[in-house]
Amino acid sequence: MHHHFLILGLLIGASARANEPSLPFEKYQLPNGLTVILSEDHRLPQVAIDISYHVGASRQTPGRSGFAHLFEHMMFSGAKHIGPEPFRILESIGTVAGSMANGTTGFDRTNYFETVAANELPTALWLESDRMGFLLETLDPKKLAIQKDVVSNERRQSVENVPYALSEIRTCDLLYPLPHPYFDCQIGTIEDIQAATVAELQSFFRQFYGPNNASLALVGDFDSKQVKPLIEKYFGPIARGPEVGPPSYPQPKLSSVVRERVDDKVAELPAVSLVWNGVKLFDADEPAGDILATILGTGRTSRLYKELVFRKQVAGTVQVGNSALELGGYFSMFAVAKVGHSSEELLAEMDQVLQNVRENGVTSEEVQRAQRKIFAERWQNLERIGGFGGKSDLLNEYQIFLGDPGYLPRDIARYRAVTPQAVQQFARKYLPADKRLILETIPNKKSASLP
Repeated sequence: MHHHFLILGLLIGASARANEPSLPFEKYQLPNGLTVILSEDHRLPQVAIDISYHVGASRQTPGRSGFAHLFEHMMFSGAKHIGPEPFRILESIGTVAGSMANGTTGFDRTNYFETVAANELPTALWLESDRMGFLLETLDPKKLAIQKDVVSNERRQSVENVPYALSEIRTCDLLYPLPHPYFDCQIGTIEDIQAATVAELQSFFRQFYGPNNASLALVGDFDSKQVKPLIEKYFGPIARGPEVGPPSYPQPKLSSVVRERVDDKVAELPAVSLVWNGVKLFDADEPAGDILATILGTGRTSRLYKELVFRKQVAGTVQVGNSALELGGYFSMFAVAKVGHSSEELLAEMDQVLQNVRENGVTSEEVQRAQRKIFAERWQNLERIGGFGGKSDLLNEYQIFLGDPGYLPRDIARYRAVTPQAVQQFARKYLPADKRLILETIPNKKSASLP
């Protein structure tokens, strides 16, 4: 499975209008509440299927961290008619697991997708409808035990054995204290995962995996007139689930500086993470935050790179992210020290770079360069009909969070409109020196070698 803990919500910036992709689509709803989005694209004999459920960490209850993610794994362990191995069916029709077929659990959305040969579209629709409509009967303790272990191992591999990942989990815990559902990010604690019961998973599925909490997007080489009866055949009979209202947790706000040291057994070098309360997904200030993050931390022209890595040579790695989330996001700056340098030095230099932006702002050249970078990445993703960030993924993202799959032109306009003043304003408004997390990662090799 593919996971971003720090999902850099990078979208769109300025570029020549000529090569802008368009996203034509038709949207309708089945009587059971399933939203369907169809976008024909006949360049290749392929179709991308993307099913999004409006469920993620945001829908979890305290003591049930990791549930949405555990459930994503259960969806890959089969259903009534397709049997226990969906990937085997996909491979038999030429779709390889990974970039062509996968699932992701975000803070606010769970996504399943596959790209198939155009003539195999019925098989893919059958597979996804079986997982939506007929999973419950096959959920047994044995299967659950296997997936619990898979997810627990994934936690060990992607958190406990990845340098600096512990400070990301700690970030979620400090920014979103219990009972907030973002506590422990999406991955969940091993205790919570191992405690999950079949009955609890069944009720989670019944509550959130109904067709009325889902959106099906098809992009590619199909004829809408022929595909509509197929969608009706496979998805029409599935019963509507309970109504799911929007998650309603207020965003907890930092009221002071919280400073912590994180002992890390696998990190070689000290690191510093600075984190502030950020903005919600599609908030009016989100584009300025993305552009600031790009100016500060993306590539060799970025300010942190030029100052910390190139000129002062105190850091080897720098990263900046503006993570806009449905219930309130966060802005983070991260740097790993070079050998012989301390986290104190990193902190002083990072603060100086940021203070310079607060006081003196950024240049219009920097803003334009950031817009071009953000744009280039988006256009590259939209070359693809499916997969991570592809057309079907984006149509569903807009639908799930805005109810409008046609948001692309307005999205582009938001990023185009960002001025140097807006970027400076974002830094002043959201990144105060007196309300933030300062997490220092302390390499702790010694404790790793103890029995």
